[in-house]
Amino acid sequence: MLLIPGLDGTGRFYQPHVAELSIRYRVRPWEFRTRAPFGFDDLVAELAEGTCDENPGSMVIVGESFGGPVAMHFALAHPDRVRGLVLINAFAAYRRRVRINLACLTAPMLRWPVIRAAKTVVADRILASEGIPAAQRRLYHETVRLIDPAAYRQRLELVRTVDLADRLGEINVPTLILASGRDKLVPSIRAGRFMASRIPNARLHEFPRAGHALLLTPGFSLAAYI
Repeated sequence: MLLIPGLDGTGRFYQPHVAELSIRYRVRPWEFRTRAPFGFDDLVAELAEGTCDENPGSMVIVGESFGGPVAMHFALAHPDRVRGLVLINAFAAYRRRVRINLACLTAPMLRWPVIRAAKTVVADRILASEGIPAAQRRLYHETVRLIDPAAYRQRLELVRTVDLADRLGEINVPTLILASGRDKLVPSIRAGRFMASRIPNARLHEFPRAGHALLLTPGFSLAAYI
């Protein structure tokens, strides 16, 4: 099982689920190489190279948030290698144009300590409002400190440009879509319903009370749905 990270690029948000998933799967949380610039083709090539020893049709590919479009690109590029697809608070295209344009515009300001500190406070309050406990919020903040700024900005640019809406019908593997109702970053329910309506063999599970950080939400077990 290949676990593709979101904008953080580290795979660390999967940590709470690795032990349980490992009972049934060989699990690999992926950490992307630190580099920029890059495109989706580069990320898919990296994943393909890193998993080239896996048997055909054997891999379950999981993508969280930004990792969702990466996972879909992989499934479209290498359908013979994928057994199933799991998309967590993901999207085929990011339709909140003002928000993503603003994020791309202001991302360079994160090099200023005062801006990073303010972002940390806001993120912590959002996570707390979504019921994420202190230990998992610490994991979030520890992970954020590891993010390469240039790679983060490049991933934001890819969020701005991605549009797989017209290719969803080409995804020919069983697909599980998990979507949170209180997601403040991605309109996950709307995006999940759209993808479920276009991907031929898709199932959708909605979590009305969860936020974007579904992987850190108390009581949520990824293994229970796969």
